[in-house]
Formats: sequence, structure tokens, C-alpha cells
Amino acid sequence: MTSKQPDISRLGFWTVSSSKQGQGVGNLTDNNTTTYWQSDGQHPHTVSIKFPIRHDIHTISIYTDIDKDESYTPCKIRILAGTTSNDLQLVKDVDLAATEPHGWLDLPLVEPLMAHFVQIEFPLNYENGRDVRIRGLRLLGPPPSDGMFKNERILPFTTPEFHTYESLR
Repeated sequence: MTSKQPDISRLGFWTVSSSKQGQGVGNLTDNNTTTYWQSDGQHPHTVSIKFPIRHDIHTISIYTDIDKDESYTPCKIRILAGTTSNDLQLVKDVDLAATEPHGWLDLPLVEPLMAHFVQIEFPLNYENGRDVRIRGLRLLGPPPSDGMFKNERILPFTTPEFHTYESLR
């Protein structure tokens, strides 16, 4: 996981498509990689995060362990985003079939994403597994140096006429 990026996961309301008893959505963000969310049902399995305001998301980090979870490990991940669950657009499609994921997998987004609603789909598992196990999931915001209020001008306008009216009285 990229330590310079703030974890904005707790700012959203999390839901999952299904879960086994005792292995629910809370295990995704408990910072404990010995616990996990396990789905229970048909593909695709989904994790949905709804934010009350739009958030800037730069990276999604997922913790999986193929040695412990074997056929429960996802080999395909799709990231969708929008303002609600009704207008989702595909943002990233990741195929892990050629790798064997162990630990944190950072999925940087090509462009920073501003969204109210993010959905992570797990449509396919290794060895044609039915249910999925995810041991940790984090949504990471922009690094602090990318922030608008860090020794930068808030607006990019530099003309003398603009400076005349840039502050409120």
C-alpha cells in the first residue's frame, strides 16, 4: 500500500452482494489480514462504497492471499464508478490470471476518480471457484502534495484584474 496516500475508506458506507455468516463487510476494513469477507452466492460478487459527497480516489488496494484462499481468490477485478448504482461506468478492468496474488495489490487509476459511488466486482476466481475471499480493501485519496491547499494557489488565475476580485470582503 502507498503510505503517502490517505485512506478514505471509512468515509463511505459499505455494502456487499452477499456474505457468509461471521465473514461480512466489516472484515474488509478492520486492518486485520487474518479476517476476510467471503461472498455467498452467484458471480459476480460485489463490494459497493457510497460516499455522501464526491471523493477523489487515486488508488484501490486489495489484499488477497492465494496460498491461504486458493479457489476463493479472484483472478479478475472490475472497478466501476458513478453518482449512483444506476449510472456506473467501467473505470478499470484487471486480469490477475497470469499472477498469483499475495498481499496488498495496488490498483492505481489512470486518471484520479471523482465519485459518489464505487463498485468493485469479482466476476471470476482461480480454479473456477464460486465464492470470493478478500482480506482487506482500501480506497486511497490523493497524496497530500496534490492537495489544493498546500502552498498552492487555489485557482490558477494570475491576471492583475483577477487579483483585484479574488478575495471576499
